[in-house]
Parts: sequence; structure tokens; C-alpha cells
Amino acid sequence: MQVTEILTDHTLMALELRGSEDYPIRFYLDIMDEFDLRGIHWHWHPELEFNVITRGTMEYYVENEHHTLTAGQGIVKNANVLHMAEPAAHSPDAEMFSVIMDAAFIAPPRSVIYQKYVAPLLGAQGLRSLTLSPDLPWQRQILDDLRQAYALSQTETGAYELHIHRLMCRVWQGIFEHASQLPRHDLTLTQRTDQVRVKAMISYIQAHFREKVTLDQVAQAASVSRNTCLNAFRRVLGLSPMEYLINQRLEHALHLLLTSDLPVAQVAETCGFGDASYFGKAFRKKTGLSPTQYRHRRLQRPGDSL
Repeated sequence: MQVTEILTDHTLMALELRGSEDYPIRFYLDIMDEFDLRGIHWHWHPELEFNVITRGTMEYYVENEHHTLTAGQGIVKNANVLHMAEPAAHSPDAEMFSVIMDAAFIAPPRSVIYQKYVAPLLGAQGLRSLTLSPDLPWQRQILDDLRQAYALSQTETGAYELHIHRLMCRVWQGIFEHASQLPRHDLTLTQRTDQVRVKAMISYIQAHFREKVTLDQVAQAASVSRNTCLNAFRRVLGLSPMEYLINQRLEHALHLLLTSDLPVAQVAETCGFGDASYFGKAFRKKTGLSPTQYRHRRLQRPGDSL
């Protein structure tokens, strides 16, 4: 499956990524230059995520961590961590595949296997991500298993579900057996406080982005001062609250342009842009196209589905 945007709810939890209850794993192809905003915005989900870069260079941000990875490398992101990804500046055509897996795919939560081998790593607060390199034999095996699992998900031939399950169990076994070598990045008290505050402020922006939002209102959502609000956002997300607000409005505008017949001016108003001219400038700066050009180009793409 190929995606070009990640939809989230008001808490930034990703929607429509997870597998079904009876088969809780999904596979995605992510071609970065086809993403609407040239990257995957900040989000989180209760599932584990595995990414393998197949072309170019990717930049990953996992809460306070930053990783630059190239083709052949990969990354594992723990459950419930805030993360984003974008192609490196010199590599707009970067590509990767992603595996989103509920840990219950390995074994039922009440089972001995889950309690003994899965739960301890899910609860490791200092383990937010693990980069994978083919230079280390055990990590090379994980990368190979992920590639096989992705290939099987595309062909769906034979007993592919059983084969994928066996491969993902082996992936997890490799991680568990090297638990003592896994990088731990325990948050300082300031970092933990920043995380709580930023998530509260993000939730406010997500709930009110269609309205007129001020910096004071965002700061009040976390009961902090304007300066504390700005500094926390910069430390955690690397951008200001107002930049995040504009990005949220633009993402909603992209969705409306493709799923509705609303005039561009009404899209701007619905998404919280008080001025259609400013909306046009912000949209072109982010996508390289006017709203009208974007709507026509995307709707005319062969094979696109909404």
C-alpha cells in the first residue's frame, strides 16, 4: 500500500495506519516526493513501526532524537512515541517501506511469550528508537527479514500470513536477544516536562486550528508562559507553535481540496486562514503549487484514490 499523507486525530495519534483486529500488521510504501508536504508530519500510534530505506537519505526525528539514515539502513520506533520523517535536503526522491505492527501480532497480551519477551521492551521508557545497520550481522538479519516480510505482503501468495508472522517473530527475537546492547536515552526532568507540555499544546492546536489561535492561548493550554511555550516547542519539535499551526491548517486544506468541491476561498476559511491571499502564498511556499493547481494535478493522477 502506498500513502501520501498521515491523518491524525486531535492528539496526533495516526488514523487508518493499523491493521485489522484479526491481522494487526500493515505494510506501506513511502515515496517521499509524492507526499503532499514532502514528508511525514509529527504523529504517534500505539503500534511498533519498522522502516527500511530503499533509496536516498532520510531524516528521522523520534521525540528528542535525530537520525540520518541512507539506503540499506533502517529504524525501529517503539510504541506511543512522537515521531516524524522527511527526505534529506539533497535527497527529495528518497523512498522507504514501513511496517506498522501491533505487538499482539507476536503473541496474545496475556500469553507467557508476550509477558516475557514483548512487554519488557514496550515498557522501556528509555528505548524510543533503534537504528539498524547492515554492518552488524544481527541487525542485517533483521533488515533482511523485514524485506522478506514486505515482499510477501505485496504478493500475498501461499501461506504468506504464517511466513510473515514467522519473520516478524524472528525480528523481535533478534531485538530481544540484544536488549543489553540497545541504546537507552532516558529523558531528563526538563525533557519529560517538555514532552508533557508540548503534547498538551499540540492537542489544543489540533482541536482549534480552524479558529483564530494566538500564542497566549497555546501557552495557556499547558499553563506556561509564552517564552516557555516557544522554547519547549523548539526543543521538542524544532519549530514554533505558529509554524506548527500553519502546517496543520495546510494539511487539512490538502485533504479538503481533494475530497470536496469547496471553492478555494472557502477551503481557506474552513482551515483557519482568515485571508485567501495569505492562504495561497503559504500553500505555494509549502507545495510549490497554487491550491487550484494542486487540486487539478492530484485529481488527474492515474491510479490515485481518495
